[in-house]
Amino acid sequence: MITKKMFGVSLCMLVSFMLFSCSNQRDYSDIENLLNRWANSVRYLNYTEYTKLEAYPKDSNTFHVMYQNYYITNIQVVEVDDKLHNGTDSDGKPYEFKNVKFIATIINRQSGKGGQVVNGDIKLIRYATGTKKEKGWLLSNRTLIHQ
Repeated sequence: MITKKMFGVSLCMLVSFMLFSCSNQRDYSDIENLLNRWANSVRYLNYTEYTKLEAYPKDSNTFHVMYQNYYITNIQVVEVDDKLHNGTDSDGKPYEFKNVKFIATIINRQSGKGGQVVNGDIKLIRYATGTKKEKGWLLSNRTLIHQ
């Protein structure tokens, strides 16, 4: 038989567990928003928007050829580096970066059909100096792996 005291203790433990579990979840919404902006620029082949989000954007022709057959949607961030790393670009300009893992759905442009899930890795770069400093986080080194 469960007493009121046992019920109260059990309830407190359950609430504590739920609060602790929820507090360990991370909010990746800012990164998901950035990745979804990039995905929309690819979906609608909006080269201008694409160049605002890329650390090293491809030229317009290459962009259109790369994404002529597919685009991704429904991006969900799975993991983000806990610490920032330091690097330099090919011109020797310093930046900090973090690696991000995500999942997404790939859509075939011609058929409009999708549903295949892909795993993705991307490097987010933030420049410390120069003209790219004001742009904030930029996308680089993207890899999509079909499951």
